[in-house]
Amino acid sequence: MVTTPPTTTQQNAMAYAGIPFASLSFLSSCYVIHHLLYAKPQKLKRLYHRLVLAMNFAALPFAFANIWGTWAVPSDTPYFTGAMGNVNTCTSQGFVKMMFSLTVATYYASLILQAFMGIRNNFKEEEYAWIELPIHVVAYCVPCAIASMIAATENFNPSANGCWYAKVP
Repeated sequence: MVTTPPTTTQQNAMAYAGIPFASLSFLSSCYVIHHLLYAKPQKLKRLYHRLVLAMNFAALPFAFANIWGTWAVPSDTPYFTGAMGNVNTCTSQGFVKMMFSLTVATYYASLILQAFMGIRNNFKEEEYAWIELPIHVVAYCVPCAIASMIAATENFNPSANGCWYAKVP
């Protein structure tokens, strides 16, 4: 089976199509953070809003790494429009994308846990407020350990629109 390399148009699409969406994600996270910290700080009395705030803080570096796109890909990598990085920039981008994509996903899952605990405790937040610290610890420690392991084994390599987990370049 012979695979043909992507055309220049396809390379450009892979390199730049996601940037507007990553930019919107970055801006929307900035808005949510501003809204919760400055416009309506009284909302932070609720666990739900604190989890949403933390999730949006984690979404910022993830969105930025996606805006970074193929610029982090080593410059000598064929078929990557805009590749101007090196192995270290690729590893850095892969690390940030992996860590914070898992962190955001963990916070999304924690919203389900928060809803379940709310229902189970008749929405008396003081009875389940203890889950907040473990959520934050898991949301950052587990993804950091996974991303560190992948980086240590040199498995962040060029992939579609930047660097991500891949066994070979």
